[in-house]
Amino acid sequence: MIRILLADDHTLFRCGLRHILHEHDQFSVVAEAGSGLEAVELAGQFKPDVAVVDIGMKELNGVEATSQLIRESPKTAVLILSMHADERYVMRAIKAGARGYMLKDAVEEGLIHAIHVLHKGGSYFNPALLRSLEERKFLGAGSREAEDRYELLSGRERQLYHLLAEGKANKEIAARLNLSLHTVETHRTRIMEKLGVHGIAELVLGAVRRGHFLPE
Repeated sequence: MIRILLADDHTLFRCGLRHILHEHDQFSVVAEAGSGLEAVELAGQFKPDVAVVDIGMKELNGVEATSQLIRESPKTAVLILSMHADERYVMRAIKAGARGYMLKDAVEEGLIHAIHVLHKGGSYFNPALLRSLEERKFLGAGSREAEDRYELLSGRERQLYHLLAEGKANKEIAARLNLSLHTVETHRTRIMEKLGVHGIAELVLGAVRRGHFLPE
């Protein structure tokens, strides 16, 4: 059972999210918050597996709430929901610790998949968002430096890098490449260091920037 916290200050939208999730037996909505501050408090109390957080809330916005929520419940994976396909919002969310960013108009068809990906340890950005960022040429910025960093990776590290960019969890990668979980974790740490990234979300965006991982 995947335990979920919903945080959105629009009651009707929150009810819509709950309805989508209640159609699937593997999900349990353990708490609902109507403000950023309440989301932080409930996360500390319930320790959910995944928190679905609106970026624009009263008391604390979704970005600040994410940062504080993760301090209260470090194992909670945060999925940001937003109307804004803007690199500034995306990067602020990632830096705050969010592992996923989804446009609200894609919730109905993408929410279930996104939660499963985050719960397995991956990150999620819906394809329409990635396309929008590419069109704004955000993902092309610094591409030469990014490509230079990629050249530092060994052959095995590149295999792991592409699997990580696809949202695969450590256990899945270990089985796919016939490696121990410890070896995968060690490679993952080295990949992050060589690429200069601090989490899977940054790694995914970097992969898109390099043209190694493109939205369908």
